Amino acid sequence: MKDNIFYYQKELEYLYEKREYFIKNYPKLTPFLAYDSKDPDIERIIENLAILSSKIHQELDENIPHIAESLINIVSPNYTNPLPSLCMQEFKFEQNSKENNLIIPKGTLIKSKPIDKCVCEFKTVYDVYLYSISISEVFISSKNQDYTFNLTLQVNKAETKICDLGLEKINLYLGNDTYMSSTLLLYMHSYLKELKIQSLDTDEEFFLNTYNIEKIGLNPDESSLSYNDLGFEAFSLLREYFFMPHKFNFLRINGLDILNNCQGKIINIEFKFSKPFPANCIFRKELLSLSMTPIINIFTKSAEPLINNHKKDSYRIFVDRSQPKAYEIIQTLQVKAHNSEGGKRLLKNYKSFERFEFLKDNQKDFYSVNTKKNSKGEVFSEISFFSSYIMDETISIDLLCSNGDLPSKLKIGDINTCDLKGVDTKNVEIPSETRRCSVDGNLLWKLVSVLSFSYQTILSKKAFFGVLESYSFLDNQSNWKIYKLLQESIIDIQSKSTYLIDENITKKGTLAIFSIKDSKFYTLGEVYLLGLIISKFLASFASINSFCELKIRCLDSKEILHYPASFGKKALI
Repeated sequence: MKDNIFYYQKELEYLYEKREYFIKNYPKLTPFLAYDSKDPDIERIIENLAILSSKIHQELDENIPHIAESLINIVSPNYTNPLPSLCMQEFKFEQNSKENNLIIPKGTLIKSKPIDKCVCEFKTVYDVYLYSISISEVFISSKNQDYTFNLTLQVNKAETKICDLGLEKINLYLGNDTYMSSTLLLYMHSYLKELKIQSLDTDEEFFLNTYNIEKIGLNPDESSLSYNDLGFEAFSLLREYFFMPHKFNFLRINGLDILNNCQGKIINIEFKFSKPFPANCIFRKELLSLSMTPIINIFTKSAEPLINNHKKDSYRIFVDRSQPKAYEIIQTLQVKAHNSEGGKRLLKNYKSFERFEFLKDNQKDFYSVNTKKNSKGEVFSEISFFSSYIMDETISIDLLCSNGDLPSKLKIGDINTCDLKGVDTKNVEIPSETRRCSVDGNLLWKLVSVLSFSYQTILSKKAFFGVLESYSFLDNQSNWKIYKLLQESIIDIQSKSTYLIDENITKKGTLAIFSIKDSKFYTLGEVYLLGLIISKFLASFASINSFCELKIRCLDSKEILHYPASFGKKALI
């Protein structure tokens, strides 16, 4: 009601203003508009016109965000979909388990204890390589010009040796301590010069190439948002950097099959670096893990069937009316319709309007889903149907769902159920809150920002931060702090052409040079992690047969961080 009065008063004021203009400039044409006019119908006409125009104005303001939502999801699919809860999950064998190794594939279902009568469901993001081995000690040492990080591993079973484990690779989680994890990440990928494994109880030695150390989390198939068609894969990196940066605090050690003949039970992996660690860098084994993975609160579920009688503009989608707050719709996967009138059962699929699939087969049946908010501030989804068929039909909808804000109420250790025999699991941190994109008037300007991306303009400070602002959900306080930190620390962005020879072919690319005040960051490792994200992101703008190379100048420490060239995949139009 207050909104109605506001729009009415605004339109009435505008009409009165124009009334004075016409009276002043065209007195002979507007005698009845004068304030001393005796005709009461003029006032009624003005008031009625104000009511009509205010209704139109209000309707436009309410619907333009939804039009923008549909348009932005065409350009960048599912941009406005909520980002479900995330946390870290650890696995280990039960004490009486007979297994020595197990690969837990990504997408494995994990369940929580009931919270508000609802069991939250999660899926793993990375593959987990589980072995009967644990970290017994970590320490740093130095000898001559060598600076080493030592990781000591010990077999958990009395009658088992290293050769019995079938080691191939391990994912080492570097912990959520910002200083330690980011420093280790920097040193492993920038200053590592030798990698040696010693069997402490049999004096055997094995050597690995430093190329066996692999980054995790930067590839599209390692994204926690890989369930979603985000249109431009690099944008998911930005979201993950803002929402769960320690998702990148992993590294994979490959080539461990060289230990298949090792007769020992205790091994020490010695990482030799060309640079000493910072004096205040303290490593603790409790922060490291060999069997950790991010998990995301996402699962498939069918909505309650609804009857489409073609008499309503839209229908609200219910997952479970008895527990409306227990489920939140992330994405609509499939919409089917069937009816049994006339003695025949007819089936058909509705296609998404935003994906234009209905145009391929000249179909006239498609649907559109919009996000709405009621007077209580509750967010829900409505589906609209467009069809030449006018008979009543039953609609079945397959959805990708989350449990909304319920996971954030879980405690450490509450996510502890999986279908893997002989395996224990638990979450080692409290799940994050669900992040949502506000569907309001500002969404249209974000759409303009998304449409304006190009490889030529992205390498300017203003354009770069325009991208960050569009994909960082700045209404979240922690994200706003990260965004402000980047604004204050990134002083300049420059670019120039560069060349390299790839398979006897000279290719032209772009060298991006970021000048950063690294003193604004907690550690140089944080700058390095930021560079990994930026490097991967910029490479997504490079076309086929081109590449992008990144260099970061640290203005305070005078360090120069180099990132290898990333070849483009963007097709030329």
